[in-house]
Amino acid sequence: MASELPPGRPPRVLNPLWIIALFLGLSETTVGIAAAESSGWVQGLLAVFAVSFPLLVSTVFFLILWQRPEVLYAPGDFPEHVPINTYVDGMRRRAAHDPDIIQAVVNDTLRVVLPAALESPSDASDVLEEAMASAEQALAERVLTVDISPITKAPGDTYRCTVFSTQTVSGFLDALWADVLDGFVRPFRYGRDWVLVDRRSKRQLRDLGSDWAWKNAMESDERLLSAVGITPGSHLVAVRLDTPRHHLPHPTEPRATARN
Repeated sequence: MASELPPGRPPRVLNPLWIIALFLGLSETTVGIAAAESSGWVQGLLAVFAVSFPLLVSTVFFLILWQRPEVLYAPGDFPEHVPINTYVDGMRRRAAHDPDIIQAVVNDTLRVVLPAALESPSDASDVLEEAMASAEQALAERVLTVDISPITKAPGDTYRCTVFSTQTVSGFLDALWADVLDGFVRPFRYGRDWVLVDRRSKRQLRDLGSDWAWKNAMESDERLLSAVGITPGSHLVAVRLDTPRHHLPHPTEPRATARN
């Protein structure tokens, strides 16, 4: 058929970005022509509109890009080898704390990209397996595990997140509360209502978060996690301050399935 695309050429996708660009281009062209054909205060008003309207559109665009980036994509923009829900979660800020999402996206992408980059798919199998194993090992070395079952009262309730070198104490505690502890403990009450305990040493990490920031006349705890002894591979337990130490999970207990 004449409408069919040549082999190997992807179909053109009309996404919201095209619509925004078309609308903005037509608006600016219309206003520019109207301003050139007018005079007096009308011309000045059109000139102000021509300058301010793109700034307004840009502001709204970046707000949407920050809050809801997935709405700027058409269904055909999403890759076929990655589920749309996983891809959308990967564009949101919380995805950086979810190792399962990161691993799924990396694995699915490697399975498609590497064979296509090499001449022979059969030669790509060994490279693919090696690359996946390396990515999974690197990811596992950056995972921090928090047992939240003493607070949620749900046996085996565990929170896992990926730790980055630039992650701060406040950023980590805010993400932990927002993702899994909202509704169980009040916000900004770390060190007063609940604390994290090192599973191996059973040492309470009390001098952290908003309580530490308040004592030091600071707005938030911007210290790095590594500076307070929280490192990748750590196993922590979230407990209320009225929880006796002998009720903490034993270090030899098997780890539960992570709560995503």
